[in-house]
Amino acid sequence: MKALHYTFLFALVILSLSCSKEDEEFYNAVYTTIPGLVTIETESNYEVNDILWLNTNSFSRYLSEPNQTTLLDVYRTTNSQTFSFLYRLEKQVDGEWENVSVGNNFIENKGEMTIGNYITGIALYNNSNESYEFRGGLVLTEPGQYRIGFFSGFNGSNFDIISESANRSTFLTIATTAVNTVNGFYTFTVN
Repeated sequence: MKALHYTFLFALVILSLSCSKEDEEFYNAVYTTIPGLVTIETESNYEVNDILWLNTNSFSRYLSEPNQTTLLDVYRTTNSQTFSFLYRLEKQVDGEWENVSVGNNFIENKGEMTIGNYITGIALYNNSNESYEFRGGLVLTEPGQYRIGFFSGFNGSNFDIISESANRSTFLTIATTAVNTVNGFYTFTVN
């Protein structure tokens, strides 16, 4: 009986040592960098009640990766109907940037948005044009100095747009940039 206990204990130790400790292997996650998947639609002048729009018009199913000769088929890789990214609206108050509560002052034109301490833009896959579509607007309700900011991504500089994969599919995290930003921010004034 002791031999059976020792055999069981030995097998358990061997099994625990052979298990991977890497989350990426368990979750089947891959990472790449593709700039310019989000665009801030800029205006030369903003007034109270104008709308600041963000979109993913350049987020095709087929993306060109740096140093690759074939296009990455994002949909086939992930089987994902959605990709999401995070950003925030900030206002300058007494020389400091403070997070702005968006409340119900947003518009979903394409895709979806969730609002909390930050804004989540959710691009939905469109079969007819084979792209991930998001166009969301923030209603600018007060005058002041504002900026849109993105959270640093896995590579430490850009921000991430992440698939919602299921059924053992690959989770794809794309480090990207937003068109019309400087160092991850778009700064503007509302009159």
